[in-house]
Amino acid sequence: MAGIYIHIPFCVQACNYCDFHFSTSLKTKNKVISSIIHELVLRKNYLKNDIVETIYFGGGTPSILNPTELAKIIECIFKHYNIFTNPEVTIESNPNDLNKKKIKNLINLGFNRLSLGGQSFNDSQLKTLNRNHSSFDIENSIKIAQELGINNINLDLIYGLPKMSVRDWEEDLNKAISLNVTHLSCYCLTIEKGTVFFNRLKKGTLKVVSDKKKTDQFMLMRNILINANYIHYEISNFCKQNYRSKHNSSYWNSQNYLGVGPSAHSFNGKTRQWNINNNSKYINSIKNNDVFYEEELLTRKNIINEFILTSLRQIEGLSNKKLKEITSHKEYLNIKFQINDLVNRSLISKKNNYYALTEQGMILCDKITSDLFLV
Repeated sequence: MAGIYIHIPFCVQACNYCDFHFSTSLKTKNKVISSIIHELVLRKNYLKNDIVETIYFGGGTPSILNPTELAKIIECIFKHYNIFTNPEVTIESNPNDLNKKKIKNLINLGFNRLSLGGQSFNDSQLKTLNRNHSSFDIENSIKIAQELGINNINLDLIYGLPKMSVRDWEEDLNKAISLNVTHLSCYCLTIEKGTVFFNRLKKGTLKVVSDKKKTDQFMLMRNILINANYIHYEISNFCKQNYRSKHNSSYWNSQNYLGVGPSAHSFNGKTRQWNINNNSKYINSIKNNDVFYEEELLTRKNIINEFILTSLRQIEGLSNKKLKEITSHKEYLNIKFQINDLVNRSLISKKNNYYALTEQGMILCDKITSDLFLV
């Protein structure tokens, strides 16, 4: 199994929390699309031994593209890559980009999964985030998609927002449940350098939520969603039965993927590559046949640490058998000693030769995984 990720680096406006690569100017849009298609052809051998089971349009805001533009990219993918009979094809979208005509066009192009950047059902919070949609837009886009036969819908939500109470977060979760969304990606707000929120924090005009409140919101989220029959299959992701994100799961399970477009990342088990994160430089590099990405040869230590990180973020946990296979005897004993200590502290549980984070362990996920890393 392999996946293809297409990065569309354009947005109508900048969100106050986002540090992803994007541009609010559409001047280079046509050239970027042409360059993406050119890159797909140039890199057609990157996955030559793999069957592509997932295609993911992310950004930015890929729903900013019209059907003709999307069709050109999709046709190129199907022409040059070995595509699975019924691939998962996802597009990220702003809720207010979607209407009946747009969704019908997406279905005709082969898209069978939507990922909506809703973030909150609270209109006041949406303004704080500088989102250009309303809570009504979220609800309306979900209902239209469901009416047209798309049930595989992810909704992004953010907790730990400024002035967000536990009650506010509970209302967001209950609203998502009432809409029968089959997948939820719930992220705790992080203040990233270079964002509007970061600058406000430096100036003292933004008050961050306490760690205790974030923890309370995380615990509430698990309780509400699990009781509503969602599976907490990855630290930030919940789904109904059979609705896991196949594409994102390929990242977490270290499967091969090709990333195309400015700032996109690729992975083939041996190396990691990341494209230029400047639209004009990306366009010119592709046009002039210059190198348009940087590359890192993964060391054994990189591979082990990534295995620890991605395994412990998932419900299945870390395979003791695989850990033993990829580490030296000394490394294995050292990591195992630390894991056993975490088991005794009720932060990790053992089941069928797998080690998984307990609920308390999930709260400390970042610290636990980094402490287990080889240095």
